[in-house]
Amino acid sequence: MSEWPHQYLRAALLQYIRSHAMKQPNWRFTQLEVLHDALARVINLQPGELCVVSCFIDAQRWYVMSTSRVFGIYRGTRFEFSPLQIRKCTWGDFKHEGQLQIDVAELLLTTGVKVTLAYEAGFASMAPIYYERFWHSRYPTLNQVADQPADPSDRH
Repeated sequence: MSEWPHQYLRAALLQYIRSHAMKQPNWRFTQLEVLHDALARVINLQPGELCVVSCFIDAQRWYVMSTSRVFGIYRGTRFEFSPLQIRKCTWGDFKHEGQLQIDVAELLLTTGVKVTLAYEAGFASMAPIYYERFWHSRYPTLNQVADQPADPSDRH
């Protein structure tokens, strides 16, 4: 899927998500960087693949967003796709006035397939939203960022 190492992608994704996320200790269903406990017992990531966001609401509503794919279940329907296949996302009422709520996102893939994904609204919604945005806004520019020195004083 990507020529970038999984560790580099996860670091970039988490930095981008965390720069927009708030009140992470209050998130009930969503976790960054690790598989939710209820998923860790049943999910096997592919070799090298790293978890970025996971959300477990119940056995019929969960997802994992990794360094190479998005997969999960929504009301009995399994889904799996590359984040690079996302053409459009509609996140619904993700704010919910900061209250704990569950909402659904509608994702349209480049293949024309529509995927429904349940997510934790409120502050936790920033994790999946900015995961998705990363692949459209930051991922295409990783080559430019990687070629630039981190500190302007490093330039000769």
